Amino acid sequence: MPVLVPCGVRLRSDFDEIAPGRARASDGWVGDTFHQQETSDHNPDSRGLAHAFALTHDPGNGCDAHAQADRIRLRAKAGQEPRAKYIISNRRIASPNTNWMWVGYDGSNPHEHHAHVSINTAAENNTSPWYQPAGGLSVADIGD
Repeated sequence: MPVLVPCGVRLRSDFDEIAPGRARASDGWVGDTFHQQETSDHNPDSRGLAHAFALTHDPGNGCDAHAQADRIRLRAKAGQEPRAKYIISNRRIASPNTNWMWVGYDGSNPHEHHAHVSINTAAENNTSPWYQPAGGLSVADIGD
């Protein structure tokens, strides 16, 4: 079974800590049959490591995955989050290719029930906290 890279484990544990009662129905890092038929960071690399984590959206229990995806995106845009490779959340995708701006995503899964964070291989062992409380960087701070 694929193993989630250390910084993905940190992402999951940050949210387990701040929202211990959150739903986990859409959490995951292992590619399903569909993912296994295509290139996906959920599929293990040659070392058996998965480089993506899906975080269940459960705002009623303290885990607004879409808001956290946006906070990670803002930090990546500001050059403060080297671990993020790309993010998919609520029918949107952001990556360095879009200068970390949200653009429409029309893939087969709209990511409305979870947020997907793909992780850069070069930063996979960075286990500093992902969670950013409300406040911090805003759209106005980086001109998004």
